[in-house]
Amino acid sequence: MDGQGEHPATDTPPDGDAARARPGGQEQQPGDDGTIAPSPDRETPPLAGRLHYLIGGTLPPRYNDWVSNDLTGPGWRLRQALRPFLLMLPFAIMFALLPGQLSVRLTLVVFLLLSGIGLGFATSGFFRNRRLEQHGFPPVFTISED
Repeated sequence: MDGQGEHPATDTPPDGDAARARPGGQEQQPGDDGTIAPSPDRETPPLAGRLHYLIGGTLPPRYNDWVSNDLTGPGWRLRQALRPFLLMLPFAIMFALLPGQLSVRLTLVVFLLLSGIGLGFATSGFFRNRRLEQHGFPPVFTISED
């Protein structure tokens, strides 16, 4: 597997059919452009729930479809990399507002934000697996312990 694998609940059926099987036994038909639209019955967490999820909290089981799509759907790596960036943002703003030379403050802000997104990309696979296990899903790929 290339590390880009999908969660077993979101894999396409092996029969090559254009429809995607859903865990509830229903099938989802592709749109006119060939893409599959998000499930209309997928419950999205409220803003407070998303913030709780952003800082590492566990969502109730009714949001499992949303969590599975967030951690395995298209763009999962970018979303995982943006989490540390967003968590670093309040600190960057705070340091930008401190007194001192503008160049020092801007250098510190840029360093914080770039290191946050860099660490996010570097650790995205590990934290995706941790979050999948946290919500009761099996990990997408195992990380070898050497």
